[in-house]
Amino acid sequence: MFFRKAAPWLLLGCIVFWTLGPVTDRPGFGHPQLERFAAYFCLGGLLVAGYPKRWPSTAVFVSVLAIGLELGQLFVPGRDAGVRDAVAKVLGGLAGALLAVGFMRMKQRVLSPARSS
Repeated sequence: MFFRKAAPWLLLGCIVFWTLGPVTDRPGFGHPQLERFAAYFCLGGLLVAGYPKRWPSTAVFVSVLAIGLELGQLFVPGRDAGVRDAVAKVLGGLAGALLAVGFMRMKQRVLSPARSS
């Protein structure tokens, strides 16, 4: 239970650092847009797993966060903000959150006792 609540906030801290910190400290695993999508996909999914009853507000939170951090780069020397970057982040966060919601609902149906008609 602790991990489900702590993991998204740990990832969020990393995302904030990588977004607003020096570009040289940002890890690189592949195409930058795919990295952005993947980071927010994981964040959206982890937030929904940690706070399943709040998934609609989680989806909004991840979207606003993505746009806010992207705009925050305008005030960081050596960083730049981009609409495509923000779109990749928002889509990743929403996809991760929605996939987690779908998975949890499917799990609930499978594990719930069969209802008699």
